[in-house]
Amino acid sequence: MGYFRKAGYSAVMAVGIACIALAGGCSSKDFNREVVATVNDEKITVLELREYLGAPTGVFAFTSMAPEQKKNAVDQLIAGRLVVQEGRSMGLDNTPEYREAVRNNQVGVRINALLRKEAGEKLKLDEKEIQAEAAKIKGENAGLSDTDATDRAARAIIDRQIRKIQKDLVVTARKETGAAVDNAVLDRIGKGENLPDNAVLASAGSEKILYGDVKKTMRQMPELPMRRGTESLEVVRALIDKILDQELVLRAMTEYSRKRGVDGSEWLRTSQLNMERAVIANLLFDKFSEKDPEVTDVEVATDYEKRVQMMGEDKAKAPPLEAVKEQLREILKNQKLRGAFEEHIGELRKKGKVTIKDDVLGKV
Repeated sequence: MGYFRKAGYSAVMAVGIACIALAGGCSSKDFNREVVATVNDEKITVLELREYLGAPTGVFAFTSMAPEQKKNAVDQLIAGRLVVQEGRSMGLDNTPEYREAVRNNQVGVRINALLRKEAGEKLKLDEKEIQAEAAKIKGENAGLSDTDATDRAARAIIDRQIRKIQKDLVVTARKETGAAVDNAVLDRIGKGENLPDNAVLASAGSEKILYGDVKKTMRQMPELPMRRGTESLEVVRALIDKILDQELVLRAMTEYSRKRGVDGSEWLRTSQLNMERAVIANLLFDKFSEKDPEVTDVEVATDYEKRVQMMGEDKAKAPPLEAVKEQLREILKNQKLRGAFEEHIGELRKKGKVTIKDDVLGKV
C-alpha cells in the first residue's frame, strides 16, 4: 500500500528519482503549489506528488517519467486521503490513542521540519554535474541508455547531498546547542548509586534527558542475552551511554529547530499534518484489522506447497509444514486484510468526488 502503515513517523527523507528537469516553469516554487488532484474538495499539490515520487521539497520535475507512473503515484495519494477522511469521519482523531500517538511523535515532526528547511535551502542540482556523473555511469555499464544513466546519476547526486545535509545538521545541532553528557552523574550510576528519576544525564540547550527517561527506554528494550547474575554495572553503563548518544542527537536537533525558526513555519505545519494523517490511517487500519479473517488449514497447506515449489532444487531444505503452519497462517491473514482494505478504499473512491488534473499531472 502506498499510504501509511505501522512504520512509524520517520524524520528521514527518502530519496529516489526518475529523469528530471532542473529549470523552467515546471520546476518553479509557484508550480509546486498548483493542485494536481482533489479528493472530496481536499487538495493534493504538485509538491506533495513530487515529494512522493522522490523529489525533496519539489526541487525538480519528472518530465521524462511515463504518464502511467505519475498516475499510479497520484492514485496512491488519493487513496491515502480517502483513508484519512474516513478516519476523521469516524472520530478517530478524537481518541486517546490518537492523542497519545500525536504527542509521542512531536520530536519527529520537529526534526522532519528542520530537514525540510535545510534541504530547501541547500539541495541543489546542476545540469553539468548530472551529465558528468551520467557519462561516468555509462562508461561503467555498457549498453545503458542515456535516460537510465541520467536517472542513476541524479539519484546518486541527490543521495550524496541528502546524506551530507543530514550529517552536517547533526554536527551543527550538537555544537550550537552545547549538547553534552554529564559524565560525573554517569560515574555515580556506574558505581551503583541510587539516583532519582529527575537526575539530568545529558542536555542540549533547554532540552534535558532525565534518568527516568533512560530507565523507561531500557524497560522497553528486549532482555539482554545474559545469564542471571552475570549483569554488571559496566554493562548497564555501556547501555546507558548508547541510549544517551542516540537520544542526544534527537534533543539537539529539536532544540536547534527552534534556533532555525521552525516554529510557526510552513515546514512545521506540513510535517505536523503529514504525521497526523499517518496516525489516523494507522488507527483506521487497526480498526479494520479487528475483523480477523479466517484462514483454513487447506489454504495454509496450499500456500506451503507453492512456497516449496518455488525453492526449486532446494526443496529438501524446506521446513516441515507443522513447523511453519501458524507463521504462514498469519501471513495469509495479513494478505487477506490488505486485500479487503484495498477493496474498501475502492468503494470509498466510488462514493467520493475525485478529480485529477491531467494537464498539471503531465508537467509534474
